[in-house]
Amino acid sequence: MFKAFLLLLVIAAKTLVLGGCMLPIAAGAMGTSLLFSSYSISVSRNPEEVETLFNATLMGFALMETFIFTSFIVSYLIYLT
Repeated sequence: MFKAFLLLLVIAAKTLVLGGCMLPIAAGAMGTSLLFSSYSISVSRNPEEVETLFNATLMGFALMETFIFTSFIVSYLIYLT
C-alpha cells in the first residue's frame, strides 16, 4: 500500500516538473515576437543597417531557441528517470 502511494507521488511530482519545463516554451514564443517586432521597428528607423540588425536578430533567436531545446531535453530526461 505504501509503495503504491509512493509511486503515485513520484508520478505526480514528475508531472508537475514537466509542466514547469514547458514554461520556457511560452517565454520563448513571447521573446520571439518581441525580438522580431523590435527588428521591424529598428529597420524602419535605420534602413542602412539592415544586414547588421538582421544578423543580431538571428543570433538572439538562435540563443532563445537553444534554451527552449534545452528545456525539452531536461523534461525528457526527467520523464525517463
